[in-house]
Amino acid sequence: MRHPYIDRIIHWARDEEAIRAVVITGSLARGDGSVDEFSDLDAQIITRDILRLTRDDSWLDAHGEVWIRFPLHVDAPYRLVWFASGRKVDFQFVNPDEILAMRESGELSDEYLRGYLVALDKDGLLADLPPSPRQFPMPAPPSRREVEAAINEFWFEAIHVAQFIRRREFWVAKYRDWTMKENLLRLLEWHARAMAEEDVNTWLLGKRILQWTDAPSAEAITRIWPRWDAAETWRALLAQLELCRRLSRELHAALGVDYAEAKFLAIEQYIRQLYAEDAEAR
Repeated sequence: MRHPYIDRIIHWARDEEAIRAVVITGSLARGDGSVDEFSDLDAQIITRDILRLTRDDSWLDAHGEVWIRFPLHVDAPYRLVWFASGRKVDFQFVNPDEILAMRESGELSDEYLRGYLVALDKDGLLADLPPSPRQFPMPAPPSRREVEAAINEFWFEAIHVAQFIRRREFWVAKYRDWTMKENLLRLLEWHARAMAEEDVNTWLLGKRILQWTDAPSAEAITRIWPRWDAAETWRALLAQLELCRRLSRELHAALGVDYAEAKFLAIEQYIRQLYAEDAEAR
């Protein structure tokens, strides 16, 4: 493990009686070659004194100058911190009972299945845990209801976007467009896993998206990020509609369920009519 804050955290935890162990997860623990100079340090702090450490997080200042911490003044069991070096550390507080539950069941959590490394263990709490296979657990296929909800919200916001382009309200259009993209990402992830012959790791938040999507999708998503401009925003919207339409058809076919797309084709026709009437943008 290489990260400038690991030794500081271990030294602090060793001197803090309430902290019984420190476990590193994330990319530093996976060992898959993805670590670079911008990689976060994901540090699980194993303690029963979570409330004290979150209600007063001034202990963060002992690790270095803090630029920003999130959240502020909340009892959430984590602190996400940017230090003045431009390095980010995600502190997650975990009750020892969660480790004991994994020991008793012999089954690792999803996070530990991806990879974990024990940086400090004062009581041998983690000694009997099985080693991590360093594999991403594959989610179950989406239900028909989940797919329908994502597609429905995508088209719901598509009408908003088209109308706000016509109004030249680009901030609102982009705000609505982001909800479209959140649902489009769900469809891209489900589609990639449904169409592949082997397990596909779709990561999180679209990370490495050009690696795990199919070629047509990878090409299409490069065209859906417009400038602050009516013509560009229209082109990006129409490209998104085409991509969603293809993903929806192929995903439903792969899942073996019927796809009632007539109403979405009617919505697309309406949006294209708004575009056709927008002579200034064309």
